[in-house]
Amino acid sequence: MTQTNKVQILPAKAEDTLQLAQVYLHSRQETFPWVKHPTHSDFERDSKGELTLKAVLNDKIVGFISFYEQDNFVHLLFIDPEYMHLGIGRQLIDHVRQLATAPVILKCVRKNTNALAFYKAQGFKIIGKSSWESPAYFTLQDTRKEDYPHFKLR
Repeated sequence: MTQTNKVQILPAKAEDTLQLAQVYLHSRQETFPWVKHPTHSDFERDSKGELTLKAVLNDKIVGFISFYEQDNFVHLLFIDPEYMHLGIGRQLIDHVRQLATAPVILKCVRKNTNALAFYKAQGFKIIGKSSWESPAYFTLQDTRKEDYPHFKLR
């Protein structure tokens, strides 16, 4: 088993785009059957204007999170399927908590039961749902307010 304590969470650079796009594409091909015809170019479009943090293990990008800082919104969180269930997603969430100014919000496709279970285990709760969009999704918010150094508990 791979040791995840060697994972580094670092800001992504322009030269990381191809590796990040490969992780995004591979993960979506393996775990998102509702996405028809994903391509490498989807990553740049879908993460534009967001802070992207990469998870690096043994000099390889194995996951990433893209975070829209203005709204404390996690837009994308993807782990290479070969590296899932090693705690990398948790480390990425923990890192974003250190940057956020309020509890993080995100959307998760309702069919994505594995991701929903992951987010629940990380302390997220459902606060809304889509009625008209396809695919249908839930809006989730982090409940672990004590994990946010830049958020003042009231």
